[in-house]
Amino acid sequence: MPDGHQGYGFPVGGVGATDTENGCISPGSVGYDINCLSGDSEVLLEFGRRRPIRELWRDFEEQRAVVAADEDARSRIRLFTEEGDKTVYEVRTNAGDEIEATADHPFSTPEGMRTLDSLEVGETVRTRPFVGLPDEDPPEFVVLDEDDFAGEDPQLVRGLKDRGLLPLKSTDDAFNRLLKLVGFHTGDGSFSGNQSWFYGSPEDLESIRADIEAVGYTASRIYERDREHEIDGNRFERTEYSTRGSAKGFKQLLVRLGAPDGRKTESAFTVPDYLDRLADWQKALYFSAFFGAEMSAPAAMAAKNLYCPSVSHNRVADLEEHGEAFVRGLMRHLNELGVRTNALEEVERTETTAGETVRFRFGVQNDSENLVRFFSRIGYRYNRQKAKRAALATAYLRRKERVIEERARIAEEARALADGGVAPKEIKARFDVNERFVERSLYGGREGRPRPPADFPDYEAFCSQRTVRDDLTVEAEIETIREKGRKTVYDIGVTHDAHNFVANGFVVSNCGVRMMKTNLTYAELEGKEEELVDSLFANVPSGLGGGGIVQGDVDAVEGVLDRGVDWALEHGHAVEDDLAHCEDEGRRPDADSDAVSQKAKDRGKNQLGSLGSGNHFLEVQRVTDVFREDVAGEFGLEEDQIVVLIHCGSRGLGHQVCSDYLRKIEKEHGDLLESLPDKELAAAPAGSRLAEEYYGAMCAAINFAWVNRQLIMHRTRRVFERVFGRDWEAMEMDLLYDVAHNIAKKEVHDVGGEERELYVHRKGATRAFPAGRPELPSAYRDVGQPVIIPGSMGAGSYVLRGGERSLEQTFGSTAHGAGRTMSRTQAKQEYWGETVRDELRDQQKIYVKAQSGATVAEEAPGVYKDVDEVVRVSDELGIGDKVARTFPVCNIKG
Repeated sequence: MPDGHQGYGFPVGGVGATDTENGCISPGSVGYDINCLSGDSEVLLEFGRRRPIRELWRDFEEQRAVVAADEDARSRIRLFTEEGDKTVYEVRTNAGDEIEATADHPFSTPEGMRTLDSLEVGETVRTRPFVGLPDEDPPEFVVLDEDDFAGEDPQLVRGLKDRGLLPLKSTDDAFNRLLKLVGFHTGDGSFSGNQSWFYGSPEDLESIRADIEAVGYTASRIYERDREHEIDGNRFERTEYSTRGSAKGFKQLLVRLGAPDGRKTESAFTVPDYLDRLADWQKALYFSAFFGAEMSAPAAMAAKNLYCPSVSHNRVADLEEHGEAFVRGLMRHLNELGVRTNALEEVERTETTAGETVRFRFGVQNDSENLVRFFSRIGYRYNRQKAKRAALATAYLRRKERVIEERARIAEEARALADGGVAPKEIKARFDVNERFVERSLYGGREGRPRPPADFPDYEAFCSQRTVRDDLTVEAEIETIREKGRKTVYDIGVTHDAHNFVANGFVVSNCGVRMMKTNLTYAELEGKEEELVDSLFANVPSGLGGGGIVQGDVDAVEGVLDRGVDWALEHGHAVEDDLAHCEDEGRRPDADSDAVSQKAKDRGKNQLGSLGSGNHFLEVQRVTDVFREDVAGEFGLEEDQIVVLIHCGSRGLGHQVCSDYLRKIEKEHGDLLESLPDKELAAAPAGSRLAEEYYGAMCAAINFAWVNRQLIMHRTRRVFERVFGRDWEAMEMDLLYDVAHNIAKKEVHDVGGEERELYVHRKGATRAFPAGRPELPSAYRDVGQPVIIPGSMGAGSYVLRGGERSLEQTFGSTAHGAGRTMSRTQAKQEYWGETVRDELRDQQKIYVKAQSGATVAEEAPGVYKDVDEVVRVSDELGIGDKVARTFPVCNIKG
């Protein structure tokens, strides 16, 4: 389409058709509403970095987000969205996890993805305790260049250059992978000739192999062999797994980056000097990989306390100074990363075949807060079992700290009450804790912080009751869900098949637009603009949440879903002529209210007759230009005429319908999803039960949207009656046309000379049938379908007619509007809502009213594409012919 741009799975401003017999119907090819997080929510990115989601806008396409599929799953980000003021809710777990999200944001649970508004306190969600370190741009410098390989075979140097590894810079993606490989190899690797060996479990070696390949070298298969070992006189056998990189260039790269060459106990290596110049998250790559190989895993020291994870390191006595320097380097860097360590110990000196050997050891201090910082920010790489234990340990310690903090609060409050003269018996009755605990709090029988209660689980019991998935998530219980007000919210879309970071985008079944004519002229309206805009704003509900013109019960909602505008006619909200000028006469006969969930119906019953928010609006306009007088005459349009444009959709009901069915499609047709290039193209095969149910539910949501716009039009007529002192019939406030924007419909089209019934998916697009199509109202069958294309509130809109070439080029479709050129966040940085409103009024005589100044800033004329250009392209392509142009007079927004 002329306004095509990127979107989930299927481009916004795109049209696609599939056969209704052997094709499919795809929610992702209709349109998406975005489920969002508040701007402070931190996204876990590749290489253990975390960044607030609001800050991803500047380079999101260059980033890879961690995906909850397995430990190393990550995915490119292909989409970044932000929406103006939306109601968000704070979710907090009993482990202290917190996040703010919109009600429709899905959370991972043991029962699958569930939206926040379907969750309750006490229910279980999955959390990933590892949070990483703050993202920061590393200082750029050359780590290695050709001079570092002086004397090496020129072919080796050429191979490094061909792989983009010389010069090697601190900002290179390959360097970050090499940091991990060098760290792990220093702990559990070896060189044999030109071969670089790595040892570990098969699953961890697969991750190492992937990084070797990503750097540009070939990794061997994983080898397996049984080996005998002897420790303190005890002989045992274990299976050893390994992989290797055979290239000499790869070995020399590791060596020059700090991997010890030769027997480690007899090598003079220390912590690489270049680490001091790196960003913290880069340092953590090296250390976490080394700790994955060498540091002990989390383990219970006592029932409710953990040992300090420790590292031992051996060097021959002649290189004792280097060994101590290496270990002290590890300790210094850990402390700089916010993790405190115990003092360095010299554990023992022993005689070996290499001579006297010194063993050093240090550990991470084992207070809970310090351990959580280590496990959740640095942790263990290339060692999934240790990483899983760290995830459990973090969850346990955080939960224990929450309990201790609550008990400390109770103790302090109890003492305060006692100081105020409250009797001990009454104090004990106020708190749901052991009476002995209150007595010790009052009479000073405790030193320091309180301990967890006796019934708090021991660490090992906690671990036995919890499982850690391969994606390193653990279960936590929701402790509170609280509304936090309205905020700007954000979302990202990833390419990974799991697609589970993002709050999945769901279908908006029928966003559309309708235009109502009047016989008023602009001269008759002048002087009444403020009265009119205030009255419309007061009488047409807008903004987020519930509240509509009609507060329906379930029976009313089901009537709307099944009968569409027929229901509005029966209840006095429409006249026969309204149906005659609405697409499909305002009713999809395939609608099936039984296919719509009760939850969707509950969301819809309080939103009948409301604009919603975002780019939805009600706008009073004047016709400024007529391009085809004959067609405009058939449409009943002429210059200086007042018209009303209503742009909105099916609100929360349509969102919930499609949320429900997307989950069903993912569950029942997972085999189909595996064959698709993008999970957002999830589809139900034509002819399947689910395809029919979804189509019926979507058609019902379409009916709901038509009624929604009809009710707003009905209320607008009443407002005009009061403002102008005339009946709406006398002002000829008749519907010109109502056309849907985001929709999938069964239509018959010519495909290769053969007429076939198709599911035509229009996402960010609108129908534009030319003259002669039987689906058109009789009033327009000989002239072509009216097409309404909104622009910005400072640029005007267009009325087109379906072009003669639309059927052959676009399945009878054209663009649905002028898209954004600026994000909502950027818009609010560049525009001030009150200033935009005042300038529109003073300079262009456009009167705007909205729920907030932020909404006006987000919708400022300067943030949208040139609607004139969008329409010019449509006109010249012959898919939508220009008929008339309109310009705003009054505008209300959510």
